[in-house]
Amino acid sequence: METNKLRRLISFLVLLGIIVLIGALFYRVMASFLLPLFLAAVLVVIFSPVHKHILKRFKGRKRSAAAATTAIIGLVVLLPIGIAGTYAAVEGSRILRNLSPGYIAETLSDFRKQFELEIPSEEALSLSEIAIEDLVNSTALTENLDAVQVSFGEILKQYERIDVGDSSRAAKQAYKDYGQLLKSFTEKADNLTVSDVLNEGIELRESFSEFRTAYLGGTLNEVLIDTANPSPEQLQDLSNNVLNSDMRRQILQAGANTLGYFVALLAGIVIMLIGVYFFLVDGRVMVQTILKLSPLKSDYEKMLIDEFVSISRAVVLATVLSALAQGVLAGVGFWIAGLNSILLLTFAATLLAMVPFVGAAIVWAPAAAWLILFADAPGYGIFLIIWGVGPVSLSDNIVKPLVLQNASKLHPMFALLSVVGGVQALGPIGILTGPMVVVFLQTLLNILHRELSSMDGEDLENLLDDTPPAGEDES
Repeated sequence: METNKLRRLISFLVLLGIIVLIGALFYRVMASFLLPLFLAAVLVVIFSPVHKHILKRFKGRKRSAAAATTAIIGLVVLLPIGIAGTYAAVEGSRILRNLSPGYIAETLSDFRKQFELEIPSEEALSLSEIAIEDLVNSTALTENLDAVQVSFGEILKQYERIDVGDSSRAAKQAYKDYGQLLKSFTEKADNLTVSDVLNEGIELRESFSEFRTAYLGGTLNEVLIDTANPSPEQLQDLSNNVLNSDMRRQILQAGANTLGYFVALLAGIVIMLIGVYFFLVDGRVMVQTILKLSPLKSDYEKMLIDEFVSISRAVVLATVLSALAQGVLAGVGFWIAGLNSILLLTFAATLLAMVPFVGAAIVWAPAAAWLILFADAPGYGIFLIIWGVGPVSLSDNIVKPLVLQNASKLHPMFALLSVVGGVQALGPIGILTGPMVVVFLQTLLNILHRELSSMDGEDLENLLDDTPPAGEDES
């Protein structure tokens, strides 16, 4: 008898070791497919009401109904992602193929027009700057007052060409101050020494610089405009740097990596769709097979399955409602700020609010920057920043916990932390797995509590006491 027990124990341990070994190999083989299959299971749960309706329409034909439901999921949820990724990859490849000095200049020109970054009175400003530098340099290097007269004449000519009609009050005042300095220089020109001309020229340069900064909308705006308007020499240098072999190789490598990412994304989508189809066809059988290996009671297994279903739907519902709340609040902010295309901006904010690490801020933040930098409406821009950081962003931290709490009986604090912590630990998928882990732990603790509560005092003593019952041989 003892020998048989020993043999059975050894056989069991060998079997367990083989299972662990094969299980580890199985994990290595299937690891790259686990995430798509997990998402497929979640999609099956979410779209199960749709599938039941389709199954009735197909009169119980499981495979046909599963194919139709899979097609709907692909069209509604997955296909747009694939199209967007493919389009981005194709466009990136096209840009890389067309890189040239002319293409770079054309791209910069389109960028300037789109964001209103052209330099007003560009020629007059440029020639004024050159003439002022000539005045200072000819005085300092050659002490040639005749050259000074030529440069000063050019400065006066370009001053009259500068149009400040639509400029800000600060720009008009700086233009006036610059003109008064020119007038003073004219009145004293005949009596100035070389040293005086040099000092006056330096003061004139500083005054022109102050006027130019105010004329272009402030220091930050001036930097943006100058960056978007490189000189021919700067543009040539940029083209040479972009088009040299090392830089081009790096850009091409980055493009290849991006293309590889989207190819992998499309492959994951295909695997996900395949998983959706087979889960719809044989999902019930798969679940029953897995449950046969579970040591838990059937009631407890049902509890875990119900929690999986409820939390999956709750997370999707929470994400959608949170995005709608953020979109509506962002739209209110856009309306108050007086922006155009409010409906388009609101739709974009709502859609991007569903994306982890992106959110509605990717819409309202640039809108606020545009109001401050280009629309001459800094007050509305600051308001939009406060509104975005406040009500818009905070709504996500209110709506999601409330929905998750109602669906899973999670405490609001744990509901919020499960989403934030899940995203931090696992990336975008953590928005689903984070709450699921917390809910499963809560369910397992409830199961443990039930088991302990069902035990009477004698059961607990027997569980904790390793002394053999009376009558048995302690040896």
